[in-house]
Amino acid sequence: MTRTKTLAIVSLLALVALAPVAAAQGKGIEITPTVGYRFDSSVSTDSSALVNSVDVPGSVSFGLTAEYPVHPSLNVELLWSHQSSDLKADFRGTPPVGANEEFASLNVDTIQIGGLWQSGRSGDKVRGYFDFLLGASILSPSGNYDTLTRFSMTMGGGGKFRISDNIGVRLGVRWMPVYVNSSDSGYYYCDPYWGCYEYYNTNYLSQFDTHVGLIIKF
Repeated sequence: MTRTKTLAIVSLLALVALAPVAAAQGKGIEITPTVGYRFDSSVSTDSSALVNSVDVPGSVSFGLTAEYPVHPSLNVELLWSHQSSDLKADFRGTPPVGANEEFASLNVDTIQIGGLWQSGRSGDKVRGYFDFLLGASILSPSGNYDTLTRFSMTMGGGGKFRISDNIGVRLGVRWMPVYVNSSDSGYYYCDPYWGCYEYYNTNYLSQFDTHVGLIIKF
């Protein structure tokens, strides 16, 4: 075997041996603490004759995301987000005597998992992204009100700005609807072939959040 062939085989073996190391280095986990603002939102109450809606005033939000790459353009994303606000009743008419519009404080903790798609290539200075997540939100009001754990989702997008190999900045917006409950509307639709269908009033909390975060890549 010639020296040239020997060097070629050694080089090939070295590349094969180093491939998992190179792949691992390219697959850094991103941890991003975030802070932002969640805008005014409300819980619809179509079935109430007294209250039009229960409002949640806007307030500061903060949280943490963790991302693990499974493809050059796709990451698995885990989200935790927190907001502290209040519950405020929007009465349909004149409030009852002694009624307090702001009747409780409210903490909202959201835990979700999903996917994050990124534009461009790894190493680009700027990359746009879109994420979609599913999970649960824990609604914790003060006083004698029960804590609710409800299904929720997040759709969002924004941009990532790379400062160095391990540091970056993330700017984004999110739509974060939370299912609260459903109640019988009292209305039905009947079809001679498929039978009768009962309509329900669905109450949900629809929130929009904007945030900025510091990306730390390990």
